Amino acid sequence: MLGGPSAGILAMRAALGDQARAQATLLATANREAESRTASERKSAETQVAAAAQLGPLAAGLRARVDGATLIDMFENEDWWRPYRAAFPLVRVMVDGKPLAAHGPDVGAGVDDLMRRARAQPAASALVRADGHDFVAAAARVPGIDDREAILILGRRVAVEAPATPPVVAASSPLADRTLVWSVVGAICLGGLGLVISGRGKAAAGGAVEAPVTYEATAKFGTPARPRAVVGATPAARSPITDGKAFSIPSRQAAPAMAAQAAPAAAAVPGADFGRYRLLNRIGEGGMSELFIAEATGVEGFSRAFVLKRLRHELARNKEAVAQFIDEARMQAGLVHSNIVPVFDFGVVAGEYFMTQEYIVGRDLGRLVARHAETVGGGLPESLAYYVAHETLQALAYAHERHDREGSPMGIVHRDVSAGNVMVSLLGEVKLSDFGIVKSNRRVTQTQVGMVKGNANFMSPEQARGQTVDHRSDLFSLAHVLYYCLTGQLLYTGDNDLDVLYRAASGVTPEDLAQLGQLPEPARGVLAKALAFDPAERFQSATEFADALAAHIGGGKAATTRLMRELFGAEIQRENSEEVGAATATRA
Repeated sequence: MLGGPSAGILAMRAALGDQARAQATLLATANREAESRTASERKSAETQVAAAAQLGPLAAGLRARVDGATLIDMFENEDWWRPYRAAFPLVRVMVDGKPLAAHGPDVGAGVDDLMRRARAQPAASALVRADGHDFVAAAARVPGIDDREAILILGRRVAVEAPATPPVVAASSPLADRTLVWSVVGAICLGGLGLVISGRGKAAAGGAVEAPVTYEATAKFGTPARPRAVVGATPAARSPITDGKAFSIPSRQAAPAMAAQAAPAAAAVPGADFGRYRLLNRIGEGGMSELFIAEATGVEGFSRAFVLKRLRHELARNKEAVAQFIDEARMQAGLVHSNIVPVFDFGVVAGEYFMTQEYIVGRDLGRLVARHAETVGGGLPESLAYYVAHETLQALAYAHERHDREGSPMGIVHRDVSAGNVMVSLLGEVKLSDFGIVKSNRRVTQTQVGMVKGNANFMSPEQARGQTVDHRSDLFSLAHVLYYCLTGQLLYTGDNDLDVLYRAASGVTPEDLAQLGQLPEPARGVLAKALAFDPAERFQSATEFADALAAHIGGGKAATTRLMRELFGAEIQRENSEEVGAATATRA
């Protein structure tokens, strides 16, 4: 028969009881700290969603009743959303209780209570479950929307710690006491063995002996999900003339996986070889591609410079982006006209898609007008402005009237006629570029219904509303370009891109017409007709529009050449010298 517990057992029991109580205290403290971290994470999310809901472009878009696809496109590409893009992969814009725009995993009914609380307080937050992961979601009302209720919801993934529980000490009994003793002794022996082995290894290496540590790699509580690749990133210095393009890119949740599967990228840095080209200088970037000046060499010292347009590496496995890039190359390569920037080559280097275009020694029209306003003041000379518009209309007439090999109309609409996409050379040549978002019934990719693409400063009302467009939309945009050339000012302005988009969707106002009335003829009559809200009241073809300007372009090319040389001659000569030096150095 077992006897009563010995004094040693009683002492050990007391010690273990103290240890259990101490551990329980530590675990309770850990639970309180975890709850505090959760509360801190939620408070942070509430602060951020409240600030995001106050953003002017968001309210402007909702007031203009833009569709959800356009909102998501702007979230993915516009600078004003940049602070929230990587931090919150889950975005919902709820209007009158229904989702208008949704990006990221589906949280189902998990936001219903969140919305109810957001109606009664500045911001609310909750932990929700989506795709098998925990998210902290925060919601806030968007102010300034009088006719509808709009609520913004942002969410990011968090590691929620399960409540820890203290160890259970069995009820006292002689058998339990002895079992407990041997368990403790066994643990001490095994732990000692591990310590001896660990110490022996350290001693052999000449280091200090340390107790072994068990470590499980887990994300720190509150760490947001890994930021996704920002496809829509733009250069820091932006201009409403040269920027503002929005591309229809599918959801980038799978971007890290696609990037991991992509073929090794060729080095796309100045001085590197890229297939049969040598990259000389990086000159810009856009939503989908990077631009380089590249040199191709041949026998007997032959060399020629091109503009090499390379699809961004993170889009190399994005089927829609690749299809759109191929569409642009195929479309522009098939347009052979003296007023269109030609495409000479298209290919793939180590999984990187590229095309090469003519290297035009000159500047885009936006930079020409801006430099003229800075140095001379006002808009361009009238004959020069009419000449540039006339030459661009020649390019549009050719593109609009293109037929395929079977004789069927191709239905080409450029959709991004803007000052930034009209190139002017030192020789006075005018060329239309960037057919990246062209509409055609021969394209592989098609724009999603309601998706708005292009530069809102030059956009037709039907294009700004996401409606079907035809060639007359391009003529409306060209009229904006002509107005900009004549005045040095944009007809549509606003505090942000969505304000401008709202202006574009509304069309020319009586105030705008009053401004047009101050221009000399033929600009006054030509622009009033070309900027009509109803496409049926505009010029019905680019040729008709060009004919209205033809009598007023005398000496325009010579004047353009002189002005380009005055404003940019020395600058371009210096750039060319630097590029020749770079090419010589890389060949050496």
